[in-house]
Amino acid sequence: MSRLLIQNYYTEVEKIIQYGGSSKETSIRVAFQNLLNAYCTPKNFILIPELAYSTKYDTTVYPDGTVKDALRLDWGYWESKDKYDDLDKEIGSKFAKGYPNDNILFEDSQQAVLIQGNNEVSRVSIADAAKLDALLNKFINYERQEVRDFRQAIEKFKADLPTVVETLRSTIANQKALNFKAAFKKLFKLCKESINPKINEFDIQEMIIQHILTEDIFLTVFNESQFHRENVIALELESVVNTFFIGSVRRDTLKSIESYYAVIRRKAADISNHHEKQKFLKVIYENFYKAYNPKGADRLGIVYTPNEIVQFMIKSTDHLLDKHFNRLLSDDNVEILDPATGTGTFITELIEYLPKSRLPAKYKNEIHCNEVAILPYYIANLNIEYTYQQKMGKYEEFGNICFVDTLDNVGFEHGTGYKDQQGDLVLGLGAENAKRIEEQNQRKISVIIGNPPYNANQQNENDNNKNREYPEIDTDIKRTYIENSTAQKTKMYDMYTRFLRWASNRIDKNGVIAFVSNSSFLEARTYDG
Repeated sequence: MSRLLIQNYYTEVEKIIQYGGSSKETSIRVAFQNLLNAYCTPKNFILIPELAYSTKYDTTVYPDGTVKDALRLDWGYWESKDKYDDLDKEIGSKFAKGYPNDNILFEDSQQAVLIQGNNEVSRVSIADAAKLDALLNKFINYERQEVRDFRQAIEKFKADLPTVVETLRSTIANQKALNFKAAFKKLFKLCKESINPKINEFDIQEMIIQHILTEDIFLTVFNESQFHRENVIALELESVVNTFFIGSVRRDTLKSIESYYAVIRRKAADISNHHEKQKFLKVIYENFYKAYNPKGADRLGIVYTPNEIVQFMIKSTDHLLDKHFNRLLSDDNVEILDPATGTGTFITELIEYLPKSRLPAKYKNEIHCNEVAILPYYIANLNIEYTYQQKMGKYEEFGNICFVDTLDNVGFEHGTGYKDQQGDLVLGLGAENAKRIEEQNQRKISVIIGNPPYNANQQNENDNNKNREYPEIDTDIKRTYIENSTAQKTKMYDMYTRFLRWASNRIDKNGVIAFVSNSSFLEARTYDG
């Protein structure tokens, strides 16, 4: 396979020179970039051109390519030079400017030089395919100190987190202080009123624990955020925490996972771009939630959508609205809903996309989202409000996020407020949250966009983690998708199919549904109904 990749590289260089008449570095480096990306693919890495790198001299340089993983960590760097350059002189010049020297590959289409740990470890002729292959594998597989620290911290975090969580649960359960009891009672009352009166004390306890374990991450990444200073629930959570989780109690409880927070702080310190902060927090949250609550992460389909895909979907939706209905996302009366918002990625990217002149009205009235899990609901608030503040220059509460199971919300079909699938109006939801759901249900939704959870059939029907039933949506699936299918045996009650059926019921005329889909939805007979 490697020999074939290198042969393809040789062919591409020859074709560029033949067609373009130029062998300059700027003309042919794309071929080496493609070769490096081919070596990245099996490890789920990607080579990204011209990313900023902060040097030890407090300057910024831009290597020709940076190898990144899904955690957005740098695995290596690449610099391409012209064959007429003095390669060793160019290497010295780059290092004098502060370029990284722990894993960087220099090449000039004639030879390749690999520097690791500030030492030259390999120099080969690019014409020698076997030696080039060995050098490229050594480059791709090298684990930089930052990567090693992060990997080890995550492994230790996953191993130690259950003990930390149990310690926190025990600490909270044994709190006798009057100020703790008063603050806890106040928070409990607030959450019952503003989120869901079916919340119990265990839910509040878990919220407090999740707040303790994630607050430092949020404040480190979003160091200017007003969310923790102005969001009512965040303030009350902090007031409870400050009654017992201070000083030595805090230090002793969290010391086993401090290395995890330390590597996050180091990485976050290098991020100044708001988009990069969003992406970094999203990956950290996904890993945190899988370690904190693996069954919950599986059941809820906790895998978040890359921002690049979200941006493509938003632009494509705007194009289709314009092409077919002569409308734009920024127009009045184009109501937009993300039914499974997670940490709010689709809404934050939508805020970035819409023109500033239209954003205040859209933000206040016509952008909606739902979330069913407490922690991502909490984080989505932070992300959305922070993104708006960054763009508009002022903080504004986001009043259109609902804490609700979207698939349970069928009130829009009955001309009522929130009505769950057992027929109970408002489901006893707290006044503020119920009001938001009722207002959303009165809107004619023009765009439903997002990435519904993917958790198809469990391995075992007796699995305690199996997805719940949704009688009304499941009846609609049977009446439409299953009855109209030519497949012999059709079992389609997975979360994705349910969200698609719900969205098809919910969307107004002249609207667009934009969901991330898998290939089987487009190609398999199971979905032909």
